Amino acid sequence: MTRQLDGIIHGMGEHDTGKTLFSLQCGARPEKICFIDDDIKGRATVKELRENLSEDKMDLGAYYDLVELHKGKREVEFHQAVMSIIDKIRPGDYDAIIFDNWTRFASTCHAMVLKNPSAYREHWSPMGKIKGAEQHQEAQHLEAQILNRLGELAKTVIVTTHLKDHYLNDARTGKMIPACSKTLERVPVMRVWLRMNPSGRPVPIGLFLKRPSRSGWDEKAQAIRSVNILPRKVTPLESEQSLWDAIWRYWDNPFGDRKPNPEEMPDEYELSILDGTLTRDQARTLQLMVEKGLVSHDEETLPEEPARPSISIGTSEKEDVIRKALYGGTPAPIVARELGVPLPEVLKVKAKMQ
Repeated sequence: MTRQLDGIIHGMGEHDTGKTLFSLQCGARPEKICFIDDDIKGRATVKELRENLSEDKMDLGAYYDLVELHKGKREVEFHQAVMSIIDKIRPGDYDAIIFDNWTRFASTCHAMVLKNPSAYREHWSPMGKIKGAEQHQEAQHLEAQILNRLGELAKTVIVTTHLKDHYLNDARTGKMIPACSKTLERVPVMRVWLRMNPSGRPVPIGLFLKRPSRSGWDEKAQAIRSVNILPRKVTPLESEQSLWDAIWRYWDNPFGDRKPNPEEMPDEYELSILDGTLTRDQARTLQLMVEKGLVSHDEETLPEEPARPSISIGTSEKEDVIRKALYGGTPAPIVARELGVPLPEVLKVKAKMQ
């Protein structure tokens, strides 16, 4: 009997690192896989797989071509068309649901909130920036609801995304980040960044931005304790034909808190991915941009503007408004400016959220 990880998984990485194959190799039998395809390049991979499966008189349980479905549709129409597909799936129909690529559909959640604001919130802030942050927040809630719905329909749900350039004040830093919202940082049980295997083998290595853990009774501590199953970097052995083979190897012998082996040690670039930092080369590039005035020393430093009139509400209500704006992704200086409150007050609320 094959194994499957229970929960929502986010797979990401550069082009040609094998995100589609990694998803398909999750352990579910082909006839129990629902593949929702919104990646032109991925279509070729799935087409070849289905041709090979047909030789054994097998096929995917369901296949939906969103590239074709999207034609002639605006964002809201596309969102509704995809939701009609999801609504037809019953719990237990499939062991795995794969959504490759998630980015375009996720972006339609914002369009849905804008189109039907009363359906998501009874009252919106009259302040433009704060209202925008509230709408952004509701879009993320909607995205999370849809992901959770998918999680109720199948044991394993895998959503993939590409990468995008990282910018500071409209200047590209040279760093790549996942092309997704903060929702995909919170909801999945596992997030893996696939990288080309330096050995030249087609099996990618995995950098784990979010690792699954195992909880149980610790006899020595006489308490419930959790243990990391995977190291931050997983390099498949030569005998392993999939990154999943390596994952299950660790599943049987959890990594825990031991010192990583050399093949489990991320290099400088990989550490920058895992920790959200810049490599030395990226830092030098950023310093040059600072010197040329393309970006400020502090990402949140913005040009001075006259402060807006201060909001006259109670402390708890004010903190709630500030928290919602920050949660929606609005930088602290803009929140302070829009609400007419001192920046230290905003930063204090931000510190409480971390």
